Amino acid sequence: MGFPSPASDYVESRIDLNKVCNCTGPASRLYIAERYHGKHINSGTMLLIDPAIKPVDGNLLLAQINGEMDVWRLVTILRRGLESLADKNVFIEFGEAFTDDELVIEGVVTHIIYDARNDVFDDTPCI
Repeated sequence: MGFPSPASDYVESRIDLNKVCNCTGPASRLYIAERYHGKHINSGTMLLIDPAIKPVDGNLLLAQINGEMDVWRLVTILRRGLESLADKNVFIEFGEAFTDDELVIEGVVTHIIYDARNDVFDDTPCI
């Protein structure tokens, strides 16, 4: 007679990305970047967007401006508006005249998923 194995209750289960990313609502969706949007968001990068989350200062937002999708950082402290990730000099102040068709906030970027096959992943960074 021996001790029971601690692995006797182990049951292998698949990884559920909906649980990992907390995608509880049907509104969550993936957006695949078609071009460079700023630091670390290159063409082919997948963004998980949740329009049900209320954005706060510093959140990344997927916005459609004049029909073109882009990723912006929400700024509400000291100045209020959207800051471009690609060019820090580009800033859209809230209060500028936009109609509903010109500026549409698609949602908050909750996760950024990279393609690890493109040889940019460095598992041994130098310090």
